[in-house]
Amino acid sequence: MLKSAPRTTLSYINVPIHFTAGQFRGGCVRAELVEIQKADLGRKYARVDRRPLDPPPVVQLRLYHIHNEGTEHESEREVQDYDNIQCLGLLCNVDLFPVPTQPDDSSESGSLPRLPRQLSPVVQPIHPSNNYPLPSILSTDRFPPSTSSSRILVSDAKLPLPPNVHPDSFQISENLKCTAALSGATFVQPACIDYEGKKALVFPFSDLAVKIEGDFFLRYRIFDLFARTASLADIPVQAECHGGPFRIYSTKEFPGLQPSTELSKQLSRYGVRLNTRETERKRKKKASESSAIPTRASKRKATRILRSESECD
Repeated sequence: MLKSAPRTTLSYINVPIHFTAGQFRGGCVRAELVEIQKADLGRKYARVDRRPLDPPPVVQLRLYHIHNEGTEHESEREVQDYDNIQCLGLLCNVDLFPVPTQPDDSSESGSLPRLPRQLSPVVQPIHPSNNYPLPSILSTDRFPPSTSSSRILVSDAKLPLPPNVHPDSFQISENLKCTAALSGATFVQPACIDYEGKKALVFPFSDLAVKIEGDFFLRYRIFDLFARTASLADIPVQAECHGGPFRIYSTKEFPGLQPSTELSKQLSRYGVRLNTRETERKRKKKASESSAIPTRASKRKATRILRSESECD
């Protein structure tokens, strides 16, 4: 009888984990994900000319060893040398969500699913002795497929987040997830690079495109294929975070691309495959194209003028 493949479980997100298997076997470790480069914009996916999000989203993984957990002497210390971390088996996954919007009260109630009206911080202390954030999800182990109503919300999501408000400030419901609209690599392995004067483990998503227009953000989750805990046989999701908002434009409305960031250039030097630019790449305007390339009508008109002048001579 074949055994089913181990699945991931969400009960350990952003909290210390006692490992019984994997590279941290016998220890207690807390993982933390931080988005260090967010995407700003993208062009709607097209099979002929697919353009990834720009700049490529990047998250950093930080690991902390926990000592004397649950006691008054509890402390944690970050891993000092990330070169010693075994990257084989470490994976980061992304999910796509529409930016939360607030429809007008005058619109029909119940016509579109939306997030709660109140803003509810999701970072809560588990107990007074630590500050580990709770997972920011409403449903723990269920991942329902995106419904047609959630896709309607995505297409109508034209408003950006309110100023100084991050997706982490909202309770994100799983039924709004629209990851099916992503194209490209949604699971990536880490790269160990020099970042801010020391070694860092980062996950660059350099091959992500979105198939629909609107305003979105990404949710990142990290897990280790070889990690196990004492209480569960499933693979624990160790940490998650939400990225900043970005906009997906139609081909006609796409404004162009800015020069590559320093972090993108740094990743390229470490062998990560991504496109880099030294200068801004603007979208060609129709007016300049029409003036540079004469139309058939203008060619015929010029020919008639030349013929009439030759007959007069």
